[in-house]
Amino acid sequence: MKQKTSLRILALVAAAAFIAMVTVNALANILPLNNMNTGELSDAIPNLFVPAGITFAIWGLIYLLLLGYSATFLATAFNQKPKFGWTMTDAIVFVANALLNIAWIFAWHWQMIGLSLLIMFGILATLIMLEERNYKAYATLGEADSNIERLRRIMLRLPITVYLGWICVATIANITAWLVTIGQGGTGFVPIIWTIVVLAAGTAVALLLILRRKAYASAVVVLWAYLGIILKRAGTDPEQTYTIIIAAALGMVVIITTMVIKLLPRRIKAS
Repeated sequence: MKQKTSLRILALVAAAAFIAMVTVNALANILPLNNMNTGELSDAIPNLFVPAGITFAIWGLIYLLLLGYSATFLATAFNQKPKFGWTMTDAIVFVANALLNIAWIFAWHWQMIGLSLLIMFGILATLIMLEERNYKAYATLGEADSNIERLRRIMLRLPITVYLGWICVATIANITAWLVTIGQGGTGFVPIIWTIVVLAAGTAVALLLILRRKAYASAVVVLWAYLGIILKRAGTDPEQTYTIIIAAALGMVVIITTMVIKLLPRRIKAS
């Protein structure tokens, strides 16, 4: 009983942390914090990996999914014995993630890029922890589970995989921004070559998520980010950065092909 009560308290704390995260992110652009919104700060740092502004609309989807995640973990915490649960460890990790997200906003808006990168690594680490825990719990469920249990596991895993996919891309962008701010351009750092390298790295991460964790939603988010990069470069400097456009397009083709190869046999089997 004591453990159940502790889980319920942590669930309420986690829900409050989610609300605080959304509020701070909104105020960062409404006020804005330090007189610049998040997008303006990104544009102020020459970074060829940054996608078109419309791409950042994915945060609306992420917050909507996390709202469903929050509702689901509250229902799970106050339920009796759900088969696919949400534990005290999950609660602590999620609260840490939300607090790190808030800390990143302040570090970024006050242009402490090195600190923001360290915080971003923390955000990424907490999401990996949540995804690993969800994946293992997901793997233990059988086909005979009720529709309610299936919905619960979807709502506890899908938001994290979408969030993780975006943070993987954001981490690469944050690394690139940090390299620019420390003046790597004067020590042999070539922006176009670096961008192609990190596009390849992002593609590799997407493939790893597909092949090792069946995190297709994460891969779709990477595709969205790459499309944004293509749109940004095509609308800004296509003649100078056509190699980046080609690299991003090739990355998308590789990711889509891998997803089709993995999903098609399942579709055929199901039919």
